[in-house]
Amino acid sequence: MKSKSFALLSLSILTVLVLTAFASAVSVSPTALTFNPFDTSKTFSVDNTAGVTDITLTSPITITDNQDPANSVTITLNDTTIAAGATETVTATLGTIPSDFSLGTFSTTYNVSAGVPLTLNFQNLPNEYADDGNLNIDDVSLSVENGFGPEDNEWYPLDEITAEIDLSNEGDEKIKSINVEWGLYDTKNGKWIVDGEEDSFSLSDGDDTTLTINFQIDNLNKIDTENTAKYKFYVWASGDDDGTDTSTYYSEDITLNIDSDFVVLSNFEIPETASCGNEVQITADVWNIGDSEQNDVYVVIYNKALGINKKVVIGDIDSMEDAKLETTLVLPDDVAKDTYDLQFSVYDEDSDIYENENDDKSIVSKELKVEGTCSLVPAVSVAATLGSDAKSGQELIIKATIANSGSDKETLNLGLSGYADWASLVSIDKTTVSLNAGQTTDVLITLKVNSDVSGDKKFDMVITEGDKILTQPIKVTIEKSSFQLPSSITGLFSGSSGNLYLWGIGALNVLLILIIIVVAVKVAKKK
Repeated sequence: MKSKSFALLSLSILTVLVLTAFASAVSVSPTALTFNPFDTSKTFSVDNTAGVTDITLTSPITITDNQDPANSVTITLNDTTIAAGATETVTATLGTIPSDFSLGTFSTTYNVSAGVPLTLNFQNLPNEYADDGNLNIDDVSLSVENGFGPEDNEWYPLDEITAEIDLSNEGDEKIKSINVEWGLYDTKNGKWIVDGEEDSFSLSDGDDTTLTINFQIDNLNKIDTENTAKYKFYVWASGDDDGTDTSTYYSEDITLNIDSDFVVLSNFEIPETASCGNEVQITADVWNIGDSEQNDVYVVIYNKALGINKKVVIGDIDSMEDAKLETTLVLPDDVAKDTYDLQFSVYDEDSDIYENENDDKSIVSKELKVEGTCSLVPAVSVAATLGSDAKSGQELIIKATIANSGSDKETLNLGLSGYADWASLVSIDKTTVSLNAGQTTDVLITLKVNSDVSGDKKFDMVITEGDKILTQPIKVTIEKSSFQLPSSITGLFSGSSGNLYLWGIGALNVLLILIIIVVAVKVAKKK
């Protein structure tokens, strides 16, 4: 029994050794074939020179559409027998591609012999050879709407692209169920970076239309950083032309720039509006779109008018990876209701702003609209001193010293209010002044005080700068004049008995003066 088991074990080991030797004696080159709709056939070589038996190749070989298993393409081999001791070149021919086969790359493994696999790939692209019928793509206009791409066909990762697609129906019948698909294809690695399709529509005979599509190069995990120029942008359309299938396509070579060191911002989340004195939450993605790891990245957010100059530390970011920018900004209480540009600058570990090979800096501006009730006061101060006596019935001169207490140059408009019930304006020598930060100027104000005024009085100096208004009260104490002529005859005899006594003395003095003048005249005549 033991000898029988030993014999079976020995036979098994011998079989494995024979099969292994047989497998190692056969090789295939290349080990993978990749087809796309532009390929009709490809070849591979089978080396059976060290083999001890013939190799039989079976076909057709099926590659299944994983997104729709009901669809498949077949590959047929022209030579099905490789004799022992021979090397043969085998032609693999691609069969018919179903019209609704999904876009993308699909694979299967075919065993040339035991332990000798051949990988077969099918990359479904728009069928450029199926350009027939009355449906036409007349033109495709590409443009970089937002990002760093220097040309319409030269892009950076995360660029936002607009494509305007002009289509026409040059036939005599309406073309129905028109489907338009598009995508950016990596021809080296056989994969779509971005792709999409538009809703189905119809186009009457002789008509044309323009479709506008917008997309972003945001699938960074699909980008080969060593592949910069082997991309194509495709647009293809198909439809039903009175029962007959019609299709058309467009393609354009695209360069996808990958710099060594470049970090940018995208996907901002900023409130549409904010209120003065409140907090503003801001988030964004910080992407390393270069091919090297970046260390100690940080972002500076700046706006002079809002008094914002904030550094946000991000840290280290691997190539084609991102980190999160999250920060809170506090708006001043006295900011004007307006729309402000927040500037975001991305810095490297040497405190330099990132710059690509086209000398574009990694700087982005985003709008922030400030609304609500704000304290709109210009950054100025006012000091007032008397330049004359402050007496009723007389002109009052006040010197107002205005200082720019802010950090920017200010152009101020000056005016007065609140004086009409006790004085009238004679002059204000300056109604507009421009002051640099920290600069002062003197303004002379002349008022004519009413004759019956005394005691504490107030008026306002009104200073405006744009939407900002400062109303500065100025207080003066008015004294009664020591002597005032009566305003009327009635006024001469009105008042208390004390006033009558004083007026009587005054009248007597006037009478005595008149008598003296008369006597003096008579004496002069006698002489």
